[in-house]
Formats: sequence, C-alpha cells, structure tokens
Amino acid sequence: MRIPLLLTLALVSGAHAASRTPAKPAQPVVQGTRQLDGQNAKVGQTFTLGKQGPLNITLLSASYTTTRVVLGTSLVVPKADEKLLVLRFTVHNPNKQDASLALSGLRFTAVDLKDVNHVNESTMVRAGTSEEYRSTLKPAQKVELAAVVRVPATGVIPKLIVQLGDGPVLRYDLRTQAKAVPAPFADAKDPTGASALADAPAKMSTLYAVGRYDMTLESVAFSTEPMLGRAAPAGKRYVLATVLMKNTGADADSPSHYSFRPELVGADGEPVDFWVLAKGNRPEEAINRSVKPGEEYRVRLVFVAPDGVGLRSLTLREPNSHGLVFDLSQVK
Repeated sequence: MRIPLLLTLALVSGAHAASRTPAKPAQPVVQGTRQLDGQNAKVGQTFTLGKQGPLNITLLSASYTTTRVVLGTSLVVPKADEKLLVLRFTVHNPNKQDASLALSGLRFTAVDLKDVNHVNESTMVRAGTSEEYRSTLKPAQKVELAAVVRVPATGVIPKLIVQLGDGPVLRYDLRTQAKAVPAPFADAKDPTGASALADAPAKMSTLYAVGRYDMTLESVAFSTEPMLGRAAPAGKRYVLATVLMKNTGADADSPSHYSFRPELVGADGEPVDFWVLAKGNRPEEAINRSVKPGEEYRVRLVFVAPDGVGLRSLTLREPNSHGLVFDLSQVK
C-alpha cells in the first residue's frame, strides 16, 4: 500500500518537531555587583584578612556611647541624632615583612536599619588611650587598637563589615554583640539598649560628659545684682547657672557665649532668654580665657527672667551635642 506524498511529508515534519527540545525563555540581564566574598564572624574570633600582606584581626568588643572620643588630635562628638560605635580589636602581623601599608587599608563599615553604610573615622588609636597609631607593625607583632564609627542614635546596628584592602570581608551581627548605650542617655523605650536619647535627665552636682567638656552644674539661683555693669531690666531678674567645665580635648579652647546652646524654661512653660557667659566669681564676661587640656574653669550662664516667675528646667548642651535636662522646680 502506497502512502500519499503529502501525508509522508507531514509525518516526517511532525517527527522532527517532536524531537526538538523546547527553547527556554531568555533570562533577564541584571547589572551590579554581587555580595562581597566573606564569612560570618563573632566577637572574640580571630580571622585572617587581606590578599597582599594579610593580617590577623580579632574584634574584642563593640559598644555604643554618646560620650565624645579623642582620636589623636581629633575630637569626635556625636550629634543629638547620633551615637558612636566604639570598636576594640587586635591586629597581629603574621608576615615576614612590616605591615604599615596593609594596616592603612583596614576599614569598618556599620550598616544601619535603613541599610545605610557608615564608615569609621580615619584615625585609629591604641585602645584605652587617645594616642593615634602610626607605628609600623613588625613581623609577629600584635597591637590592641580602637576605631570609632558615627551611627544613628536610634536603633541597633545589625551588621558590621570588616575589610582589609579589596579582599574578603568579615560580617558581624551586632544585634546581640554590641554593648548598650550607658546611662543616662539609654532610651528605656528600646529594649535592646541600642537607642540614645537626644536629651537625658540629669542631677546637679554630678559630672557629665557633654561635648568637648565634662560639666557639673553646681547651682542655679536668682539674682538682682548687676552683671557686666548692668542692672536687670525693669520687671526682670537674672538667673545664674554656675557650671564647672573641664576641657577634655587635645588642645586649648576659649569658652564663650557660643560654647553653649542652653534652654531655660520658666514654670509657666515659656522659654527664658540666655544673655551671656560670665566668669564664675566675677560679674565679667568670660572671654579670651584659654582653657588648657585637662584644665577646669568655672563659669556662669546668665539668663534674664521675668520677676515672680519660677523655673521648670534647664537643658545644658554644647553646639551639636546631646543635652542634659535638670529639674529646677525647687529653685526659689
């Protein structure tokens, strides 16, 4: 029996079609970089980082603070919406040559809750000091250092990335490994202890770290005595807040009216005007006084308040620093 030509061609064509593998849909092309090679790490573990001149790195601790940190000649003060992440670590040189150039390529990147990167300040210091580390790391030498990263005041830092040069990285989950913000700036509303208050409650006669200065609010009193040769305006009286300041910076500083951003609030809830910074024991303006590193200096913040109106609170701060809030409701 002869099969018609057209039917034969149809059968052959169908057989070829069935033998072909269906074509896969084209895959989309995505540009960009992949995640950096590396490994997860924990505080206390030692890892080797770097391709050229590798170093052994051990992160000893990570902690949050609102206190300023002195790095060599630089003063790092966290703003009201910041806190500092302080990292202590050891670096060991396992190579047969010096590691000065390799150490300069070491960097710490803190990744916040919004996935924003924050890189450490360029200066690193010997742990427990403000001495900048500039020495060459000799073969087999180990040194303990500290680095500082400015991070947001609110929330944990879920990720810390440590990298040396362009080699693989270390990734730390700091949600359970970073020490909490210390009192009085720890925000009690955050159970992780990682959030810092912009302004914290404070007590008189107690020393606090503010910005450049350690400060102690010694007293707050009303006065009708002339200040800077001027009597208080009619219907007004002076409020004198006496503060003992200690310069914790690496260089001398001259306090002035602009060294503070204080806020005095009357018992009626209205702000009281800050006028001038006066000397602690004289009715003279506190200007042109060089306060050396480590030196104390007593000053008075002079406010002009309405007669007969009591006080509610005083917030004491330096420019771009966290503030201390003092309850003045008992001042008469």
